Amino acid sequence: MTTRQLTAQDEAELYALARYAFNLPSTPNRDQAFQSLYDHSAAFGTGEPLDSGFLSTQFDVNFHGTTFAMRGVGYVASYPEASGKGSIGQLMTAAFDEMQQHKVTVSYLAPFSSTFYRRFGYEDAFTMTTHTIAARDFPRIAKSPATVVRTPFADAIPAMSAIYANQSATKKGGVIREDWWWDNIRVHRPQYEVALAYLNDEVSGYIIYSRNYPTLTVHESFANDVASLRALWRFIGAHQTAFEDFSIQTADPELQYDFVPEARHLKTTIAPYMMARIMDVADFLNRYPYQIDALAPVILEITDDNIVANSGKWQLTIADGQGQMARVSDETPSDIQLRQEQLVQASFGVRSLQQLAALERVSGEASAIAQLSAAFTHERSQLYDYF
Repeated sequence: MTTRQLTAQDEAELYALARYAFNLPSTPNRDQAFQSLYDHSAAFGTGEPLDSGFLSTQFDVNFHGTTFAMRGVGYVASYPEASGKGSIGQLMTAAFDEMQQHKVTVSYLAPFSSTFYRRFGYEDAFTMTTHTIAARDFPRIAKSPATVVRTPFADAIPAMSAIYANQSATKKGGVIREDWWWDNIRVHRPQYEVALAYLNDEVSGYIIYSRNYPTLTVHESFANDVASLRALWRFIGAHQTAFEDFSIQTADPELQYDFVPEARHLKTTIAPYMMARIMDVADFLNRYPYQIDALAPVILEITDDNIVANSGKWQLTIADGQGQMARVSDETPSDIQLRQEQLVQASFGVRSLQQLAALERVSGEASAIAQLSAAFTHERSQLYDYF
């Protein structure tokens, strides 16, 4: 089985494979969006002609104020006759090698099966929350000094980009959106519409939504202040007579029942969204935004079935909030034993290290586990993008 990194000449063949595997018709918008994605990705494939492949797209993410290089794995596809032959495993190995060469720290992907991708070290890290409410039950929103103007997506990108980058929610592991990615979203989702909020003649918020009767769906909404947020939701409420229900999507898992007069009218579902894995454990823990200033040396015994450079025993020290990872010999007694997948859960705020220990997914000295648990953020990571 021939595994190779694809070139520009392979784009059409990979696109044809992806359209077949996901039953996607060719459209001008889809064609353009895939080309843009391909141009910003490392592509991998097996077979001649191509029978399996995927994209590893280059992003940076803002992880609580720290910037990490991230690769988003997507369009993982095989023709039916090639499935089950281990080609995806070989491609993952090739992609991991390329990521390590380019000093990529973390990787995200949207799984068709968490169990399948857990074999490659990915673990569920992000959720997507959907709030649904009948249009007739949508709360009455008080008037606001801010105004709202519907704006073509392309024209709204500069303002949306500035507001998005200013939100605390997008700095919890979220993608740092470059101009090309904003434009890719616009092209790939032609059904998206935008409304901008203005306060004191300055753009102060935005909402991205789509209209597909009987449901109006809010895909993204951010504002710099309460007045602008109120104006945007008043704008949505003005659609009450045209739709039967409203669906609001957000990466924030917080419940919102206190914002509606009758809590029972709001139906909330929280579903798994994307997985993450740590490509470079040393870099990740060296630059992690710790919640404590100091930690006496702790010996971590980390297991990573796919990346040898991550596995083994490490000494982690925190001084003045800065982590320092150093290799130690295999004979050194370890304080905490964990898999890379559990390190993802603990560091991305999915479960605390102490919770993982109580579930017997992490083992070691109780005091060391408690101290390191306090060092990690307990806020759940949030991701507002899909690839």
